[in-house]
Amino acid sequence: MDKRVIFMIAGILLGGLQSWAQDAPETVKEEYNEKVVVTAPYQPSLTLMEKPVFSPKVLDTSLSVPRFDYEIVSRPFVTTYPIENIKPAKIMGEPIPKLWNNSVKVGFGNHLSPLAELNFGMGRDRKYEVGAYYRHHSAYGHIKGYDRFKTNHSINEADVVGRIFADKFISSLNILYSQHAVNCYGYGNWDTVPNLDLGDYENQPKRWYQNARGILSFTDNARKAEDLRFDASLDYNLNMTNWRSAENTIIADGGVSKVILQDRRSVDVLQVGGRLRFEDNTFRDGVKDGYWNVEYGETGHESYYIEGNELLNAWHLNFQPTLYYKYKFVELDAALVFHVFGNSAWSWRVDKASYFQFNPLIDLKLHIVDKVLTFFIGTGGGVERNTQDKISRINPFLHPTLFEDYEFTRDKFSAYAGLSGNLSRSIDYRIKVSTHFMENVLSFDYYRYEWGAHYDYYGYNDFVPIYSGDIFNLRVRGDLNFRFGDKIMAHLDATYNHYSERLYYSPEFMANVAFKYNIIEGLSVHTDIRAYTNMKALDRRGTEQTLKGCFDWSIGAEYRFIKRMTVFLDLNNLLSQRYYMWYDYPSYRFNFMVGLTVDF
Repeated sequence: MDKRVIFMIAGILLGGLQSWAQDAPETVKEEYNEKVVVTAPYQPSLTLMEKPVFSPKVLDTSLSVPRFDYEIVSRPFVTTYPIENIKPAKIMGEPIPKLWNNSVKVGFGNHLSPLAELNFGMGRDRKYEVGAYYRHHSAYGHIKGYDRFKTNHSINEADVVGRIFADKFISSLNILYSQHAVNCYGYGNWDTVPNLDLGDYENQPKRWYQNARGILSFTDNARKAEDLRFDASLDYNLNMTNWRSAENTIIADGGVSKVILQDRRSVDVLQVGGRLRFEDNTFRDGVKDGYWNVEYGETGHESYYIEGNELLNAWHLNFQPTLYYKYKFVELDAALVFHVFGNSAWSWRVDKASYFQFNPLIDLKLHIVDKVLTFFIGTGGGVERNTQDKISRINPFLHPTLFEDYEFTRDKFSAYAGLSGNLSRSIDYRIKVSTHFMENVLSFDYYRYEWGAHYDYYGYNDFVPIYSGDIFNLRVRGDLNFRFGDKIMAHLDATYNHYSERLYYSPEFMANVAFKYNIIEGLSVHTDIRAYTNMKALDRRGTEQTLKGCFDWSIGAEYRFIKRMTVFLDLNNLLSQRYYMWYDYPSYRFNFMVGLTVDF
């Protein structure tokens, strides 16, 4: 038989089978194929740009200005309302790419700055997953005018995570460890200090901070919309420093929610729930029975030393009934949050006390134009404990801290309003204006060694936390994200803060611009600009000084020259600015890092 006749008959049979499959009754099982186009607001994630020596931000990457504009959120809003399952769809033209389970990243830059980053993980599995991460980053350079001092710093981070996906629940365990260290520089302007004996600075102190943390979490895997949903977590933190002070923090948190009403056609949802959170901070102070031990040296000066330990305690309990409601273009998320907090252990410096605060949390969204224009308005507030780990990450150049240095920062009441949405599939935006009535906002001042041989000059640049009284804060923030296919990604954000009283090391205006361009497959370039305005600070004599603002510009490139290897180059602080994030702690100027990433 002629081949053309055979192909004609086969085509007719295949066409008939396809027509029969389309008209087949629903009881016939078939593979569901559908082309799906997914659109969502773009949240760019740019490649890290290693900046090894922006004191005092020792954690890595780019310049990070000290930010004291607290965003205290008492609880996560309950947004886990049930979503109707859809049939599995095969996404045409978008095959799932091969994932490399492991990667190693190494780099080196000027100022003797090594970088090592290791990621290990298992492949896709429906039952469980295990992953591990380690990172080291340090710098051992010198700063002009501070040649007599070590200006190096280092950080080590490790994280191990395990997760189980069971039929009725999901459980995970995270174990984290971090260690960061800095050197206190000393006084830089030697010519202005009369009769200064440089021998006083021979034993330059080094500040060590260590944090060990374990997080055990549990979330149910409800199968039906009407099922009761709940989650719980236990978080333990141990903080240590090189002067042997330690702080233990235990946080227990749990919540339940249930859908009362759901209309699948109109997408109406009514959900109620509640959360309970308890935080306990135990601080081991260097004082025994509330007394200092005093000795008199040969010069007649009093010297204080620490003997024994004293355990002091702070705690925070909050309870919040929650409600979530959605009807057509209206979305409401609300809670009544009750805070009880205070100090439960008395010492000669801190009284035993308890406090109460109530915050109505309301977040109302009006979707005026679907996905294009959303107007939101709400109220908030909360309480946050300033722990040793948090304070040392903001400013690691600390004098040995006492229990009284760890206050509760309170956002007594806040109100906000704003707009958000997507201007197109490539552009999304968000503008928010908020007011805050706060107390005990964190800032810093020098620790002054007034009994030293050289009054106002003896010692090193180390700081102590200080807190504001009642203060009003007006905050305006805008965000803009842009993406053009896989070629261009950009992000812009700017924040303005006004406080009713002076806050040191807090600029009024900050802005960030990030841009990435994929030139060809495997080759991309990126740039990053960070800027902030002038800040106020106190010098060693207690005189107010102005620290000039900063304009920091960096560029970088990545090139994947073979399937599993990528080289990168980052050029930071291109304008070679010498700016101060803390008084008498200048930044390094131009620096670079070059390295290699291997996936396997």
